[in-house]
Amino acid sequence: MDHIELIEEADLNISNDKLSELQALSLYHDPRFEFEWPNPGNDFHYRLRSKGWVGHFPVGGTVIIVRPKAPVASIFAMLEVAYNLKSFNILEGETAVESLEEIYERIASILAKRVNDRFRKGLYRGYIEKSEDLEFVRGRVDIRGNIRNALLTAPRLHCRYEELTADLEENAILLWALYLVARMGLTRDDVKRQVRQAYRRLIGAVSLVPKSARDCMYRFYHRLNHDYKPMHGLCRFVIEHAGPGTNIGSHEFLPFSLDMAKLFEEFVAEWLAEKLPEKLKVDPQFHVRLNANADLSFRIDLVLRDRMSGQALAVIDVKYKMAAQPSEGDIQQVVAYAVELGVSRAHLVYPFPLERSVEAKIGNVKVSTIGIDLNHAFSATWDTLALAITPSDQYA
Repeated sequence: MDHIELIEEADLNISNDKLSELQALSLYHDPRFEFEWPNPGNDFHYRLRSKGWVGHFPVGGTVIIVRPKAPVASIFAMLEVAYNLKSFNILEGETAVESLEEIYERIASILAKRVNDRFRKGLYRGYIEKSEDLEFVRGRVDIRGNIRNALLTAPRLHCRYEELTADLEENAILLWALYLVARMGLTRDDVKRQVRQAYRRLIGAVSLVPKSARDCMYRFYHRLNHDYKPMHGLCRFVIEHAGPGTNIGSHEFLPFSLDMAKLFEEFVAEWLAEKLPEKLKVDPQFHVRLNANADLSFRIDLVLRDRMSGQALAVIDVKYKMAAQPSEGDIQQVVAYAVELGVSRAHLVYPFPLERSVEAKIGNVKVSTIGIDLNHAFSATWDTLALAITPSDQYA
């Protein structure tokens, strides 16, 4: 397939012969891109810009490849934190990884290896209740079912029993993720082999059922399946970032994409949850319904709270964009959040060092900016993020 390559959040001029009208219309309506039609201001070229998305985006017979502006090592580090993958040591030995494609290959390899290891130890199994007409008694005899059979002159006993099986949602999530990974156009032969082996081992014991990213979250784990938690984190990553299938010759592959703004927000939330003092916690994606004569609400990225009382202490707005300093709109937005929640502290977090940090007071709300240097995967500013956000009188 033809491809067009650009850098995340950087303009690219595309000559008229590179895109058909249908492809141009598709990009114009795609919310992940800013698209400008040919005009005198752009020298009669199409102008394309990604809104923080990176990865592969099929458009007709062309794939738009968007490269990240942040170093790949930093993306790996954020993935470790945001998806709770630190137990995999995902960065170990991978400092030479330089592309998004290699990130996905690495994720696929880790997932397949872990599934193969778990299969050798034995898949997690549990009891499920089954109801069936049998020639012999098994479990409990279902009186109502047997009355129905007698009326139908069916010479069988209707029984309810429990069966120990590996066909559980815990394993179905793994199988669905492997199914998606196998269609992502892997290039490394060793990874392809690992994924095929893991898939074939599961498909014999587990039903292939579509799963969502939410199915991978908020699950209950115990001593018999605790190692599934990080594997489900990998599955969530695969499921969230696999796009719709697109044909290449006689094959179909799944393109992948990564919402860097969402990843950065999730990274900040998880990092704070890990680094904040025990008495504090953060609530991500907090919704506040406004007191209005219409259905209006605020979606606040993060709210800092006292763990014991639940009292809101500060609001945190995460902005994935480069800026010399925060815009007036950014400040107005975070102040509105603070006023609505009745807190006096508001923070704006950016993914790059600001040329000028801002400390401002608007009414009773004190606004401060924090820049995290993504150009250094383990920058000291990451460690000071929690300290900068924590109220000085509450840090312990």
